[in-house]
Amino acid sequence: MVLCFPSTSRKLATSIACFISGAAILAAGMHLSYVNVAPQQARTKARNDFVKETLKKKYGYVPPQQARSMARNDLVKETLRGYGFNK
Repeated sequence: MVLCFPSTSRKLATSIACFISGAAILAAGMHLSYVNVAPQQARTKARNDFVKETLKKKYGYVPPQQARSMARNDLVKETLRGYGFNK
């Protein structure tokens, strides 16, 4: 804190320059990140589609939502059978 006082116009200019350069670097990083989002999303989607197709060919892939609904239906049938109802 001793270096901050007494404040001079040169120190103020240096502080402003550091702030502006930091903001410019942050803005450049945000811009590059925004520009590269679409290609990354496309690669991720292509990879997911490839994995799904591979699993479908190899094991007969069932989407998670469909698998959950199938499991729920089986559970309901088992429960009803346990109480003597045949569905």
